[in-house]
Amino acid sequence: MVTVDLKTKVLPQNHGVYMVRPGTGYHLLGAFNGNRAIAPDLAFLDVLQDERPRDFEGLEAQVKRARAFAKWVKTEETRAFPMPSKELDDYEEDETPNRLAMYRNTADEILFSLPKGSLIFVPNPNFTQRAMIGELAGADEERVKFNGTGHWGEFEYQGRRLHNVKMLPMRKLPKEFYPPMKRRKWIHQYIGRETELLFRQYYGDFEILGRKAVTEIEVTGERVYPQDLSIIGALTTLIDQNLARQAVGDPHALSLLQAVFLPPDPDEGSVIHANLGSPGNVLVESVVRRAAPVLKIMVILALGFTANEIWDMVQADNLNITNSQALAGVGEDVLAETRQMTYDFVRSTGRENLNEIVGLVRDFHDRTGGTVDATVDGNE
Repeated sequence: MVTVDLKTKVLPQNHGVYMVRPGTGYHLLGAFNGNRAIAPDLAFLDVLQDERPRDFEGLEAQVKRARAFAKWVKTEETRAFPMPSKELDDYEEDETPNRLAMYRNTADEILFSLPKGSLIFVPNPNFTQRAMIGELAGADEERVKFNGTGHWGEFEYQGRRLHNVKMLPMRKLPKEFYPPMKRRKWIHQYIGRETELLFRQYYGDFEILGRKAVTEIEVTGERVYPQDLSIIGALTTLIDQNLARQAVGDPHALSLLQAVFLPPDPDEGSVIHANLGSPGNVLVESVVRRAAPVLKIMVILALGFTANEIWDMVQADNLNITNSQALAGVGEDVLAETRQMTYDFVRSTGRENLNEIVGLVRDFHDRTGGTVDATVDGNE
């Protein structure tokens, strides 16, 4: 039995994507990046681990203290005065800050209510530099404390860790990402197109349950020729259109040459996003049919087996599909469907055409280093 692990991140349809601005004037950017964490811009905030910030009895006094330090550090003139007291009792008689509710809600979101696993985007105001993206730790995980930088170097902040952090060049982001960066709100939830753009940049391979699947082909070669993209484009179209024909009972499968010249299907066909650098990538996105994961399986099999071996494997029902990045308790039916579609594609393609496909995929790999992030175990 041959087992292919797709290693594709599976996301629920409501998977959250949030921008968290690193403090007023971005002064916490270095601290966020260095500690791989996010925090409210409230110096010396200290909420007990098992307490929720919005319900924490001493939060108002802590906000008053944090605002005093924010005013003190603001300019060279204010820093000439003695540093404010850290003792909470010294702030009991101070006036309640005008935006107490905003500070409370921000602390509550960052330390508690933002869902575990949410994708967090920490922007960089310098568009020639890189932003930080990571998956948010659970609210039950130990909170972190870290110091600021520069004039804020003696200030301590309480925050929440990010896992699997990646750094993304700001220049790769479209203009839709910029307006929220300029607003006074510390947290902004992205919806629609922006979320999927970040998914593509961060995950590469991902699937939104019941909506779409994206497969990433990583390219490491110094040059990518038009013919190389044509191979991926033709194979994607071949898989997509033959699956569509099978779904309506049409027994006539397309050949690879026919797929090259077939007009695109703007409503239901797969889409390709190409970033051809060294390294670069090609992303194949399928919405209606499961062409993207089938393409991934065909590429990883073609790089490890001959066409005859793949044909015999399918005929003997010796191919198993798993996904170590699937959501717990869901997705088995999706994997079964992907496996069946792979079988259907191989059988409808035929042994001779399969040999041509394997040869072209290997040519693509030899020229570009192109491959997919999947693993294959067993060859019996």
